[in-house]
Amino acid sequence: MGLPTRIALPILAVFAVVFLGIMGYFLKLGFGTEGAAFGPSGQPAQQGDANIHVTPAPIATDPPGTFTVPQTGTGPVQPQGNALPGQSVGGGTPAGPPGPVMQAIVELRARIAKNPKDLAALVTLGNMEFDAQKFDKADGYYARALALDPGNPDVRTDDAVALHQRGRDLEALKQLDRVLAERPKFPTALFNRGVVLQAIGRRTDAIAAFREYLSVVGPKDPRAANARAALQELGA
Repeated sequence: MGLPTRIALPILAVFAVVFLGIMGYFLKLGFGTEGAAFGPSGQPAQQGDANIHVTPAPIATDPPGTFTVPQTGTGPVQPQGNALPGQSVGGGTPAGPPGPVMQAIVELRARIAKNPKDLAALVTLGNMEFDAQKFDKADGYYARALALDPGNPDVRTDDAVALHQRGRDLEALKQLDRVLAERPKFPTALFNRGVVLQAIGRRTDAIAAFREYLSVVGPKDPRAANARAALQELGA
């Protein structure tokens, strides 16, 4: 026996409202609105900028205008490669000097200890420290040598390069200017003066120094190509 119509219809209406409400709720979830666990595409919803991928800036390389390590007088010659001054080329702990070199260093130090005015020993030991990229020690030996022989342009030029490698460019420039005041056409001082002037941002003076160097040594000099490359990098 069924329910009277006046009772059954209200009950069906209530069930219909409840059913439609439940369906509407699930549809609302499905389209990714408030509190949605899934977005419109069914992918996990993202908040704010959390998933924005930033492209890293390119790794910086050597700055434009960087020159090769300047050549020196008759003494040290800087090793080739990209190692920074005072750093070993390879990884790990830098190795000490080989046996014969260490023996020579010991003998030179003994000579200096016996005779602090041994000019040849001071210069040679300064050159060896320079080659080992120990520019502070090289500077010390060169300074002692220059106190004994202040007119030596090679040693003073080498000392200027050691100072430049230590970041003491104004002192290096002063040494080079002193060399050129006594010997205006001394090639290595002219070349290195251009390097130092470029390092401290005096572009016009650096250009003049490299041009003067080329006029003195001519186009066939071993370092002429370096000077021309420097001028090109300076925009001359």
